[in-house]
Amino acid sequence: MKNKYKLITLIIMLNVFIVSFIVIIWKMNFYPKKNIVVMNSNKDIVDKELNNDFDENNSFNSVLEQLRKTYNNDEVVGLLRIDNTSILEPVMQGKNNSYYLNHTKDKKYEIHGSIYMDYRNNLIDDKKILIYGHSSYRKNLDITPFNELENYYNKDFYDTHKYINLTLDKEIRTYEIFSVYVETSDFTYMNLNFDSSDSWYQHILKLKKKSLYDTTVDVTPDSQIIILQTCSNNPKYKDYKDKYLLVIGKMIEVKKEF
Repeated sequence: MKNKYKLITLIIMLNVFIVSFIVIIWKMNFYPKKNIVVMNSNKDIVDKELNNDFDENNSFNSVLEQLRKTYNNDEVVGLLRIDNTSILEPVMQGKNNSYYLNHTKDKKYEIHGSIYMDYRNNLIDDKKILIYGHSSYRKNLDITPFNELENYYNKDFYDTHKYINLTLDKEIRTYEIFSVYVETSDFTYMNLNFDSSDSWYQHILKLKKKSLYDTTVDVTPDSQIIILQTCSNNPKYKDYKDKYLLVIGKMIEVKKEF
């Protein structure tokens, strides 16, 4: 009888060991390993050039030129910055919206990709700029800086981080955030073409009305906007196949280089 109980105990322990082993292996494969991640190295370059601020007496594109040289990549089209956050990132623009999903700024394959602008965007003519970036449940801001956008679920964070800066070759644009929400089914926010100023206005009004909270920031038919998109990790949306966190701002200032 005792031998029988010993055998049962041994079988139970063996099963527990096997299940534990399977769980460990699953986690190792499900979550990317840190030692294969290409860490961001651009922040030292950017900090050195900007000295945490912009000097209007210097060329606006000096940072972009340096980044292009550093990464040997002329597809660096901008620099995205949200003060007092981890977001100080070169913005790439490829020939499609797939390449930089899984390629670094120096064009090496890496699952976390880069921050990049929609390939359809024309920086001169478009009223809307779309910028994409990965987020991760691991919340490593060095790897996926757009995880920082998850803080915008909290209006207190919004109240102290209202502005998005986008540096281009000849100008710096400042946007004030007017809407934050998670989209699960209506992807018309990605539209770039509109039949009239009224259809454009109705479009951005809809984006404003969907906000999780009232930002008290108004939009007009003349508003030009930027949308930062990343996947939502909020448990509230875990049952949705598609769940994109959108942080949307309207342009309030442009500093041009003459």
